[in-house]
Amino acid sequence: MTSAIAATRASSDRYRLRHVMRSELTKFLSLRSTRWTLFAFPIVGVALGILIGALTGAHWPDMSAGSRKVWDPTNNVLAGLIPGYLVIPVLGVMMMGSEYASGSIRSTLLAVPRRRTVLAAKAVVFAAVALAACEIVTFATFIAGQSVTGSAPRATFGQPGVLRALLLSGAFLALMGVFGLGIGTIIRRSGPAVAVYAGLVLVIPMILQSVPGNLWRYGPIMILGNSVGAVKIPPGLPSPWVGFAVMALYTTITMAVAAVVLVRRDA
Repeated sequence: MTSAIAATRASSDRYRLRHVMRSELTKFLSLRSTRWTLFAFPIVGVALGILIGALTGAHWPDMSAGSRKVWDPTNNVLAGLIPGYLVIPVLGVMMMGSEYASGSIRSTLLAVPRRRTVLAAKAVVFAAVALAACEIVTFATFIAGQSVTGSAPRATFGQPGVLRALLLSGAFLALMGVFGLGIGTIIRRSGPAVAVYAGLVLVIPMILQSVPGNLWRYGPIMILGNSVGAVKIPPGLPSPWVGFAVMALYTTITMAVAAVVLVRRDA
């Protein structure tokens, strides 16, 4: 028995991060939830961007001078990314939660006993796929939305702050997904993990609006919608780079806790 365990460990020592990443990419892309999300999110995001751009063009002549002065055409059409606030993090939750639900996590950890390597591979694979998908959706939504704004002002890539807003918006969504992966690793069950994510991202910031100190400004969705994805930043909100750093901090802390929990807890 001891020799069998030793042989298994010796065999697993051959697996390096790149090998585990290749395996995790195959598993991730084989998930039905992944395929559906990568198919539907671009369609829904672009459709919403077009709808928002068209409605803006229709109502622009009736807008007040004050509303026109603070108008941000970039931030306006990026509201099409709203579905990504939920579907990308849920996809992150499912990347780990689906393995616990099926029991395949035992096989994964038997093949690769270095649990931090498993989590790192999942995080790198998810971040790469999510970043590519989110950037594509962000730019496509922007282009489609700006093309139908009619008489309303349009934003272009060359205008100050526009390219930054687009690039950071896609990257921010990918970070939210890795944040979801961390929560899924800590909780292990997809349903409760999604509920915890919704509570942290949606419910708590709403509660904090009634608490002195304006802590609600640092909720992920508030940061993305009014800071990272904006060219004209409303007063009192963090700058885009500060907001992005805050989300990176949330994600880093969550993944650090996930790594500790994964190592210490039985599969």
